[in-house]
Amino acid sequence: MAQRLQQRLVDEFAAWGSGDEAERDRIAVLLQVRADRLERPDPTRWRSGDVHDLLMNAVAPRQVDAWGLAEHGLGTVREFLRFLDATDRLHPASAKPAALFKELDRLAVKFPAAMADTDRWELAKRIFTAMLRDGVRPDGDPAEIDAWAARFSAREPEERREVLGRLMEEREGYATGHITIDGGTVTMSPRPPQRTKTSDLEETNAPEQRNEPEHHKVKQPSHERVRDSALLRDLAALAGWVGADGRPLDDRGELRKADRPALFAALGYQSTAEPILTPLWLIAIEFDVIQLRRTRVVRGAGAVLVDDVLAGKATPQEALDLWVDLADAIVHPITPLHSEKGAEQLRRWIDPWAPLFLELLAVHEGKADLEELTDQLLDAHESRLPARDPDLFAGVAATAVRNTLASLARHGAVTVAGFAENPEVAAEAAAMWGTAPWAVHPEPGITVELTDLGRYLVSLDSAAAGP
Repeated sequence: MAQRLQQRLVDEFAAWGSGDEAERDRIAVLLQVRADRLERPDPTRWRSGDVHDLLMNAVAPRQVDAWGLAEHGLGTVREFLRFLDATDRLHPASAKPAALFKELDRLAVKFPAAMADTDRWELAKRIFTAMLRDGVRPDGDPAEIDAWAARFSAREPEERREVLGRLMEEREGYATGHITIDGGTVTMSPRPPQRTKTSDLEETNAPEQRNEPEHHKVKQPSHERVRDSALLRDLAALAGWVGADGRPLDDRGELRKADRPALFAALGYQSTAEPILTPLWLIAIEFDVIQLRRTRVVRGAGAVLVDDVLAGKATPQEALDLWVDLADAIVHPITPLHSEKGAEQLRRWIDPWAPLFLELLAVHEGKADLEELTDQLLDAHESRLPARDPDLFAGVAATAVRNTLASLARHGAVTVAGFAENPEVAAEAAAMWGTAPWAVHPEPGITVELTDLGRYLVSLDSAAAGP
């Protein structure tokens, strides 16, 4: 995710620089491409080769030049790196600015040429460029986009060649396939899309049309229970431990090992296992509770809101909005800022299971049996399980749901009951993985129930998903 961090840095960059709105839009697009295409969501961490990968391997072949990227992209990246360096926001593990600037210098001729080299272009850039030429914006009216895609799909092979170029020979079916455009994604299928049958992916992102269930019609709950959130207390404790002077970081931008026991003690954790701290650290950065400043971690502006909510000084709406945003970060975990390449695919597969479980839980009035409801979830969405090993992935999905429920219970969105308090084996494993014992070794008879805040959260997610 890291969306809030990225947006905040874009805003700070715009305020630091010339205030040029076009440059602001360019860096926002470039950082999003970097996160999506290269799986590098941390906008402050730039290693050797990152500039080349972004501009030559992600932007030039795939990104339509609707923001003046060919002419101004290099300058915008240079200014953004200067901003990170001047404000101490450049990550400690980044290459030295001088080395990054040399990478940009080497691309002064190569990048504009690559942007214009149609032989390098992939499908989406070819299609979007052709759309723009015909006066249809890729971010415009969906009906116009669908109509354009239908007209293109009706073209004879030779009529397509001007747009598709080398792809006609390199990709089977491109001479006669049908184009589908969904947001920033372009796909070519061998036959027209079947509107009457929904694919697994479409099921995830576009639920079937239905009358709004009663559980979607939830009144706004009292904000008083927000202060019971253990996550809020952890964030406040983390910001308090960091303090006004900050704490030193190692050369990887992480808390020094010598300082970690003191932080765990300040948080009241019995274990010093990294899985306990990592999610809290990511959420704290995302919500500006803490900031990484080159060699130190410092208290962020978001810590004030956390303290005000816990002290009852924030407005009811501020308190409720913060609680909901934090709950959303639990249900849709923040992508690790320095994750292994390729891990994002598994995270994306895991991500829908907890929201689907919560939607199923919302249908139940009162408590539901955790094991039975999980079985219902897996049966209802069996098609999501990879055919090569469905039992293994069913276990992964069930574990992901339980871990999310454990975090939501600490946040005040659900209550879980019917489990032994401290089974020794489960407690030890839970301490190692930063979750609840019942989530590691689930027992028969465990029940789960949405709180008023939890029902409100599900209702907001359902409303955002549409009818």
